[in-house]
Amino acid sequence: MKRDIQLRDYQQRVLDQLADYLSNDSIHIVAPPGSGKTLLGISIIERIQRKTLILVPSLLLKKQWIEALTAYKLEGQLSDQLMEPKDITIATYQDLYSKKDTEATYLLDHQIGFLVLDESHHLKKSWSDHLLSLKVQTDRIQTLALTATPPFDANQREWKNYMELTGTIDEEIAVSELIKAGVLAPYQDYVYLTPYTQETQLAFEQFQRSQEQIAERLSSNQEVTDYLLSQKFITSPLEDLQFIYQHFDLYLSALFYLNNQAYSLSDDHWQVLGMKKKKRPVPPQNRKSLTVLYQYLYEAAPELAIFHDLAKNHWLYENKLDLFPDYQRAEWQQEVPQLKEAIAHIVIKEERAMGKQLCGVLLFDQIKKDVLDGQEDFLAYGVAPAFLELKELLRPDTSLAAICGEFVLIHQQLYEKYLLDYADSMREKELAGYRYLKLTDQTRSSLLALITDLLNRGEIHLLIGTVSLLGEGWNCPAVNTVILGNRAGSYVQTQQIRGRGLRRTDETKLTNIWHIGSVFPHVPLDEQPALAPLLRRLSFIEGLNLIEEPVISTGIERFQLPPQPGLTEIFSFTQTNLDQAKQRRTYLRLWEEALAKGSRLAMPVFVRAVPTKAGQPPQEGAFTKQKGHVPGFIQSLLQGQLGLYFTDRKRRRSWQKRCILQKHLIVTLYQLMREDHLINNEQCLSVDWNETVFTCELAAPYQLKKLFNEQVAEILNEVDTPRYVLKIDKFYAAVPSRYSKNRQEAQRFLETLSREHPHFELIYTKNLAGRKHLMEARLQTLTADSRSEVREEKFWQ
Repeated sequence: MKRDIQLRDYQQRVLDQLADYLSNDSIHIVAPPGSGKTLLGISIIERIQRKTLILVPSLLLKKQWIEALTAYKLEGQLSDQLMEPKDITIATYQDLYSKKDTEATYLLDHQIGFLVLDESHHLKKSWSDHLLSLKVQTDRIQTLALTATPPFDANQREWKNYMELTGTIDEEIAVSELIKAGVLAPYQDYVYLTPYTQETQLAFEQFQRSQEQIAERLSSNQEVTDYLLSQKFITSPLEDLQFIYQHFDLYLSALFYLNNQAYSLSDDHWQVLGMKKKKRPVPPQNRKSLTVLYQYLYEAAPELAIFHDLAKNHWLYENKLDLFPDYQRAEWQQEVPQLKEAIAHIVIKEERAMGKQLCGVLLFDQIKKDVLDGQEDFLAYGVAPAFLELKELLRPDTSLAAICGEFVLIHQQLYEKYLLDYADSMREKELAGYRYLKLTDQTRSSLLALITDLLNRGEIHLLIGTVSLLGEGWNCPAVNTVILGNRAGSYVQTQQIRGRGLRRTDETKLTNIWHIGSVFPHVPLDEQPALAPLLRRLSFIEGLNLIEEPVISTGIERFQLPPQPGLTEIFSFTQTNLDQAKQRRTYLRLWEEALAKGSRLAMPVFVRAVPTKAGQPPQEGAFTKQKGHVPGFIQSLLQGQLGLYFTDRKRRRSWQKRCILQKHLIVTLYQLMREDHLINNEQCLSVDWNETVFTCELAAPYQLKKLFNEQVAEILNEVDTPRYVLKIDKFYAAVPSRYSKNRQEAQRFLETLSREHPHFELIYTKNLAGRKHLMEARLQTLTADSRSEVREEKFWQ
């Protein structure tokens, strides 16, 4: 008997908008683990009514799809054999890829009309390249990509390949929406900061000194200076304008370099720059300008002796320059004692707070099983070492177990009560009250299911395992504590692990999710080699923001990390996190308050002025309350701070003027997209700003918001190399790419803008005159007191 498919509101919303999504023959849905992506996929397949191939990354997911399709009994025949395709065929990505030589035209040969890419973030380079080659052979195929974790932190090429295969994201189902609907459980992410050892700190300081020494040689090298002084674009710039305007980043970098060597710019150079002599100081060298300069020099004059020095220091390798390489921790094992201590601290605190209500998972990348045979290895880090250490620290009534692809470790009492059927798998180990069961291909699946059930029923309180086994695809709804002991390398993996704790069991559940970050004391957060990538991943994740009143947002500000922490700040921050983790009821209430304030996930674009001058205090963040007040004229006079008063007044007036101009540009974009029937009258635009932050937001469906925000970002970001720019006085802004494909469209943008602000000038940048304007815009950016930081954030409202 066929079961009716009961859809939740957000699933029905996707089905209702299928026609819009398929305008480019692709559907791309992002939804959290546990949100019902498989059920949604089945509903879409039923609606599309085409011969379908479903691709999944694992046999476990293949089995789940087969079970779901069988239960709902869709019309047509079902096959799980790639070479015996029917109306609906299910296979793994690996299976299809393995036949790339013999089935190079598979989709075309078998008349596949609908391709489902489940867990599409798994599309590694080889898989995506092969699928793209298959896809381009047929012009009638439509695709559905389903994922919880788009690879937002992939490099530019990987992201481009991913988008070509999946299409742009059509809908993102917010975690907040599913929590409010009672589908998922609320959560709180915590970061446990642990300082590096003194030995590692000394190695890092030596690395920094080495970089500074090499940078100093790069900044002042007589052979390089002599070479530049022989180049026409330096000796006779007015006669080499075409080269300069085509390579103005190089030109500016060369001027910065020579200025650093105390060479004064000639009148010709000031004329090229379009500035009066000495009107504006020449910006100092920085790493970016040195990189641009030396990339050019290596192509133009690789025989320069400096490149031999760079090769000796591994900044030049296999004919590729890698200037200012990241710090590579060759002996990261030195961190292991601190990581073990952090994990033990977290586990003990959670055990004390939760008692027998604890249902935790601790995940690692590696097993390190040799320690189970008595091999001493203080620096071993993985499932087995963690098990041996924690079993000595936990209370006797806290049940501990471990599982990986090779074995199960479980308490003697639980073994005798539930696992006697697996007696043949038992191996003798000196584990004091625990049993060791070897996993085989025949027992792995059933033992994993049994251990999962024991954890879910509270017979096990803490389960230690590997990411490969207990990560994506593994479900245990009762999990209320997740500890990432692994060295997560991507946003995708972090989110998949976090998803293990989001299943809802009842209205009292809140999951604590722990991340461990190793830090160098007194080093800014964005320069921390291990912590900075972790914080970047966390910045994409929505959660409680308690800086002011409770709201739900993305952004790293919500974690309130100390910007340049010393040892005192590191320990204080971690202790605060440990104290907050005990207050689950409080955070449940705060989630309820924040969710009650909204019904949708907004995606505003923020612009913040970030000071560039050394010693200048940072502006308030996008989500922080402004503290104190700006002193008035009389107060500044009495305090002897009139200079600061006038400087601040000038800055505020400049910012206010900039915000007004930005508003006119964004409203123009909005009006044109309405004229083009991309936006309707019900989709409202809001623009606002205060003394430090400018924000705009379009209330529209996800895909349209993303399109609008991309164009807004092109307007608000610092001018790079757009086809057309707009200028008024000394303010430059790019014409967004949607309206700069040709002169007619750019002129249309200008005419619409001129209705409200008639003094803008439209400039074409692909000729010499236009290149001069681009150079002026770039120079203004480099010499400005602040730079614009443009970010898209997410808010529940």
